[in-house]
Amino acid sequence: MTVRVRPVGLGKQAQPFIDVLWRVYADDPVWTPPLRMQLADQLNPKHNPFLRYGKAQLFVVARDGEDVGRITAHTNPEHDARYGERAGFFGFFECVDDADCVRALIESAEDWLAGERVGWVRGPVSFTINQEMGTLIDGFDTPPMVAMPHGRPYYDARLKDNGYAKVKDLLAWKYPLANPDPRMNRVHDRVMREMDGISIRQLEKKHLRRDVGIGIDIFNDAWQHNWGFLPVRDDEIDQLAADLGQFADPELTALVSIHGEPVAMVFAVPNLNEAARDVNGRLFPFGAIKVKWRLWRGLKTGRVMLLGIRPEYRTRKHAGLALLLFAQIHLRGQRRGYDWAELGWVLEDNSLLNTGLKRAGASVYKRYRVYQKGGLPAQAQDDASNDAAPAEGASR
Repeated sequence: MTVRVRPVGLGKQAQPFIDVLWRVYADDPVWTPPLRMQLADQLNPKHNPFLRYGKAQLFVVARDGEDVGRITAHTNPEHDARYGERAGFFGFFECVDDADCVRALIESAEDWLAGERVGWVRGPVSFTINQEMGTLIDGFDTPPMVAMPHGRPYYDARLKDNGYAKVKDLLAWKYPLANPDPRMNRVHDRVMREMDGISIRQLEKKHLRRDVGIGIDIFNDAWQHNWGFLPVRDDEIDQLAADLGQFADPELTALVSIHGEPVAMVFAVPNLNEAARDVNGRLFPFGAIKVKWRLWRGLKTGRVMLLGIRPEYRTRKHAGLALLLFAQIHLRGQRRGYDWAELGWVLEDNSLLNTGLKRAGASVYKRYRVYQKGGLPAQAQDDASNDAAPAEGASR
């Protein structure tokens, strides 16, 4: 058997890197092929701002001449500047269950990162903490949501075999919406009645960039002290607004203001993977018609991508804001005919949000893992007990 890793370029040269997905998941009945157009944009500096300020190299591994795996190695100057360290990352990791191929991929990424003089390596991070994070370790029986990774059950063991240890688990919550919940109406009405100066509006499509910018400003403020946080940059907001403009439903969003100041927000989107479930990643010639028709008709699943409250409004006086956001998700989703929504990802140790989600009636249905080699305390190298612990609750 011959195993060979080769570097792959960005943009149009990244096609073999994209094609590997169809090889790895050929026998996975729940995998939903992402849209190839979106995958290409992720790997194109014209559409992904990270590739204009970060540094990245793509690799593909072939076994006996057939491409069977992939990985990226990258550095992020935004991370290094914020945390005062030289960090390395790997991402987009996918491979068939072959120890030699996995090892060859990881060694190629680590060799490239060694040339960048990094102090440790973390991943999967594809490409930043504000994009796709982790690989699935629990919840393989359901399809991935839009803009969330999938994975194969053997990834966890293969990464550990190559010296990687768990650094953090990320949780995805399933929040039922199909049945009316009188509590949500009572919460919503009470908060709106009792909180002085409060108002709520949804995103305006004709002012999408402005309103996405307002929401991200709240997000950056709300999550600034969380593990691994990096603020979303202006050029990344531009791209996010452009992406959302193609399929977002403003009625699934809420911007909360107090006396005219935006203080909290929740952004949910239709689950594009549900709409594209059988187009095999291709919009042409007929895939686009199917996807647009299903989006117009209405889907049954959505994903809450962003949720946050400014720190100065997490007080006893404004304690109802968190409940109001959950109520907004429920009432808006139900009004649009959704059966359930995913909320995630959420850090496993974000006890405040996890407890709130559990009380709101959500349950953890997927768990993702981020790994690291180097730079970890000794006790993190043995996470067997954490692997066995059940999830108690679940976004950042």
